[in-house]
Amino acid sequence: MNSLFLKRSNFLFFLLILGSVIAGCTSPVIPVLPTVDEGAIVAAVVETINAQNTTEAINNPSATPVPTETQPPPSPTPIPITETPTETAQPSETPTQITSVSAKLMYVVAYPEDKRSYVGNERFGIAIGFQNTGTVTWEPGSYVKLVSNNGEVTVQLEAFVTKAVAPGEKAEYDHWAYGSEWYGDHTFVFQLYNSQGLPISGGYATFTYTSV
Repeated sequence: MNSLFLKRSNFLFFLLILGSVIAGCTSPVIPVLPTVDEGAIVAAVVETINAQNTTEAINNPSATPVPTETQPPPSPTPIPITETPTETAQPSETPTQITSVSAKLMYVVAYPEDKRSYVGNERFGIAIGFQNTGTVTWEPGSYVKLVSNNGEVTVQLEAFVTKAVAPGEKAEYDHWAYGSEWYGDHTFVFQLYNSQGLPISGGYATFTYTSV
């Protein structure tokens, strides 16, 4: 726009000079040139340029930019919810039945006469009775065995029963014996075992006699 303004100003100024020269040629009298108001000239040129620009803008309207469509914010990605599985109540376990193998000494007697004094080589028997106080049946073949002694061993080492002994029942184990030729006291210590050879708790018995 500045270049166009300068060109038009120079052209107007040229026309003024040209008019003055022509007028000087027709009359010998040199007229006094009126004072040129440069500000008015500039204002006229600017007004002309503005009018032309306005006309050009009307004839050639620039494309109005289409407003950019605002994109909606992205939908939030749903966060999967992991559910904690509810713990299934387990049925309570049936309490395990406590099994036990035990015995109670009922008696230790001599027979056919229950006495505690014998002469050498006198024959007699020793009866030992136990009750099954546990929860397990003793299978056939349980036995009472001599496990220790004090004095001479003059007694049967093992005595068996051939029947099963259920809980609460009793069993008798019979040992033969004879009087020792060694004077004094003789003690026998016995232990009860099941058919598998395992000692039964509480199956403990002693017998003491005197040899005279």
